[in-house]
Amino acid sequence: MSLSKMKYGCKVLMNLEAAAKEVMKIVLIWGTPGKDPKEDIITYVKRLDPSTSKTNYVLEDKKSHPKLDNTQKEKVKNDSSCDTFDITLLLIFIKLCCMKMAHLNDAAWFSDGDELENLLYQIKKAQYNAMHESLEITKTEFKEKTKKLRKDLIATLTKAKERFGRSDTELKKEINNIEVAMKRITEEPLDLDDFLRYYHSDFQEHIISRMADQLKQHMDTKHIKPLSFLTTNKVWLQLDKIYTKIKFMEGRLEGKEKNVDHPDLIKLVQGKSTKPQVLVVEGLAGSGKTTLVEQMTKKWSNGSNDSIRGLNEYKLLLTVWCRDSHLSSYSDLVDFLFQPSTPEYKELLPKLIKESSLLVIIDGIDEVNESSRKLIRDILDQMQGNSKCTVMFTTRPEALQEGLQLIPNTYYRVEVELVGIPMGQRKDFLHRYLDELHKACPGTTPTPPTTDDINQCIKQLDVERKEHFRLPLNLSIVAILMYSWPDKMNRNTTQTELYYYIHELTLEKLEKRLIDNDLTKDFGRRKRLDKVENWLSAMYCEMFIALTHDQLTLQEESVNKLRYKCVTLDLPPDEMMAAFMETRTIKGLRGVDLDCYSVPHKDFQERYGALYIIQCKNKLKKRKKSENVKQIMLTTAGIGELKIPKMQNLLQMLVGMIPHDWNFIMVKEVVNLLQEAGVNRRAQWLDIIEDTKCTDDVLKVIIDHIPLSGASIGPRDDDDDLPTPQDDDLPTLRDDDDDLPTARNDDDDLPTARDDDDDLPTPQDDDDDDDDDFLRCEGDYGPIEINDRRIEAYRKLLCHLPRKYVELNITGDPASLNCLLASLDRHVCIEFNLWQIYYHPTADIHPDVDQLLRKVWSPDLRSYAGQLSDYVLSRLQRVHSLRRIYLSISSNHQATFFMELITSTSFKDLEYLNVVVTSEVLPAAITTNIPDKDHIGVYVSLLDVTDERVSWACEMVANLIKPSQGGYIIGFLRSTLDEAGWIRMIQDLGRRGVKNIRYMEVPDTSISSDQLDRISPICRSTLGAELYRKKFNYWKK
Repeated sequence: MSLSKMKYGCKVLMNLEAAAKEVMKIVLIWGTPGKDPKEDIITYVKRLDPSTSKTNYVLEDKKSHPKLDNTQKEKVKNDSSCDTFDITLLLIFIKLCCMKMAHLNDAAWFSDGDELENLLYQIKKAQYNAMHESLEITKTEFKEKTKKLRKDLIATLTKAKERFGRSDTELKKEINNIEVAMKRITEEPLDLDDFLRYYHSDFQEHIISRMADQLKQHMDTKHIKPLSFLTTNKVWLQLDKIYTKIKFMEGRLEGKEKNVDHPDLIKLVQGKSTKPQVLVVEGLAGSGKTTLVEQMTKKWSNGSNDSIRGLNEYKLLLTVWCRDSHLSSYSDLVDFLFQPSTPEYKELLPKLIKESSLLVIIDGIDEVNESSRKLIRDILDQMQGNSKCTVMFTTRPEALQEGLQLIPNTYYRVEVELVGIPMGQRKDFLHRYLDELHKACPGTTPTPPTTDDINQCIKQLDVERKEHFRLPLNLSIVAILMYSWPDKMNRNTTQTELYYYIHELTLEKLEKRLIDNDLTKDFGRRKRLDKVENWLSAMYCEMFIALTHDQLTLQEESVNKLRYKCVTLDLPPDEMMAAFMETRTIKGLRGVDLDCYSVPHKDFQERYGALYIIQCKNKLKKRKKSENVKQIMLTTAGIGELKIPKMQNLLQMLVGMIPHDWNFIMVKEVVNLLQEAGVNRRAQWLDIIEDTKCTDDVLKVIIDHIPLSGASIGPRDDDDDLPTPQDDDLPTLRDDDDDLPTARNDDDDLPTARDDDDDLPTPQDDDDDDDDDFLRCEGDYGPIEINDRRIEAYRKLLCHLPRKYVELNITGDPASLNCLLASLDRHVCIEFNLWQIYYHPTADIHPDVDQLLRKVWSPDLRSYAGQLSDYVLSRLQRVHSLRRIYLSISSNHQATFFMELITSTSFKDLEYLNVVVTSEVLPAAITTNIPDKDHIGVYVSLLDVTDERVSWACEMVANLIKPSQGGYIIGFLRSTLDEAGWIRMIQDLGRRGVKNIRYMEVPDTSISSDQLDRISPICRSTLGAELYRKKFNYWKK
């Protein structure tokens, strides 16, 4: 489509709207001489005298009058001047209300000629043709159409003057007005708003489609570059081959957290409001925010809708990288992306784009600078009012509030947290990453790791359990180290050490290249390393300065300083710069715009900044001078005020690198700064402890800041009981009218009769990261709860804490607790829940259970989850404070232990007993009913009941519970019975005397809601039980 030609077409429409419409309005006014300017046209015509009026409104049958739509009726009612009437509406009332006009159905209204009716018809016909024909006309065609229209309009006015007896002066005045208006439209440049009022919708579709095609052609998102400075060749990995779905959480800040399915990310906001939408994605450094952006860009560019639903509903996708500083306005962005490839539409594009269905992704609010901040504000301002626009922010937690402040309240907003790669997917991610590395750079390592090597390393690192390995960046570093330096890592490798090893690997590769370089090949090793260290000190400084000025790419001045430093040290500048940085090329569709040096990830720049601070402190320490960290940062940055929250990740790295010879005051200063930077949640402190090898001094200072629950308890006295939590803090039975008594509050995962999800007791979700739950405060004596993900953090922390109550909730291999035992010696374990053993029972109990219980057992134990052995039985029999027991029985031998437990224990404090029996247990092994205790809530579950095992299940239930006792809940986990099978089960239980069951729960996969409605009355009348469909999530095979 030609814009210049369309402009001429628009001018034709403008002439019709301005000049032609004005002529028709004049005709209407001249033809209704008695109309009061303040009355609407209908009121006027209704008051005409039928006996004298010569109007068609009076003379013609009302049934033949043109019908008005609601919009036209509103215009007539509200506009006595007729200014807002269009040509169609004006013509209707000229026909009806003007005197001496031809009848409504007269042929003059529908044919060419030189009568007034003919001329009015030709004006209407010209408007119709202009609206429905192509707007693309040449300048010559425009002149011809304008000349004809001018002639028709003058003729129309002349005939109207004659018909309605108007004066020559009036005619001359109106003709002059029309000619002035048409001349102005012809000669003046077309205003953008005027053009956009007239263009056809297919023109907008054409332009937007063309822009989308150009964006997609230039989106280089098929590959990612993984720390390419580690190799001499450019290494690009296929994004699709290594991308892993990551976990999102919504509502964590409001305390209403829930998982968000990766494909439904955009659907959280898309179409949810008549306002434009903002989706804020918060995630820790290295959690995969930028890779998510790249993946979304790739999926949009190839039209895929599989990994992120709703992406293909956006006609355009614009990406803004906050680290870039070359754009500062929305028009800059559009010009950068689309000029001069579309110079003809330059003026139109900003408006066309912002009114289209649009996704704008703004990556890295934590990296925002002065220019990009202006750009973001302008984008958000321009998009207001477009409900088809979605803006997605990504940000680190420390910059979240800054990002939220940028968003006007005219936007619909949703915030989600990017948690990282869930457990169970990390091993697969590493294998695929390493496979791509091997394909991309074959021969760069003498002996690439085998699959067995990789699996061994993954097991040794405990990748699936440790918190810092949920971050994709850390796993990427692990993959690179596995490929190049596999012997450097072990079970205790922290996040800080990962970056240290990458740095060491970089130096090793650099040294090899310097040995082969003509400029440095004759240096001795010590001399060469000293020069490199000297240059690195300068680089650390420049990196820190750039960071404090919100710059992730080095400015020209910094690059020149580093290059000059190389010259003074006789080092090759290109080799040195390329060893630690990568060259970023900022591209628009116009081609290459800017080349600059930057680190591959902000984490590396922050690490360099932390190393700079340590160097400064060490130099001052040697000179016996004192200057605090904040002063060093301010002096180096050359700014009056430092944004401490933006330094949070740098300070976390600094904490992990504090030398052992720093005194306590220096350590305390850094940790205090970390709190000032926004580290105040338990999860944040525990991350720092786990991600670093903190010195003892650091741990001691952190203990003063971390909000651990639980008061200290005094030295153990074997003759006295330890203080117990207040009654209000302990789980209590509900009233008889309530649902099943549970051992925890409604937020916990213990069974309830109402919850549609898995009603069995469960540990917290392994992938969650809200340690406020794991360190919950229960009054003044609340225990510390430890789960798998925090074993390493508490291994370091517990030995520095006063005596505490501890709850162990382990969902993985119980052997992982072995490293924690020494730290637990001084504390009292009151919960010992081995959920993996409970959910995955075996005939032979896990070999480590007895040994672990021997180490952690205390007579104050309140909860046990797992299986029974001879030793476990003997320990539980000695505990009189047990309140919750979760047992899986998977052999006749274990059933014997269970019989002994329930017959030899008083259960005076027991509140909840959950027993799961597998199909390997014979009913004859159950020789005693579970005791009839009013204060105990009993949940009996049978595993894997099939049609062939209905009789076994019924006999087992009858043996476990007293037939008419009541108060039980019975559940059937992983059962495959159909409707007929459940009816048979219920009837068989009834024949065996099982009555007054409170609830019976069956898998939601076995029957439908309709089938539930049919079976429920049978269950109620036979067993006295309510029947529920449940999602037994934790019991899936």
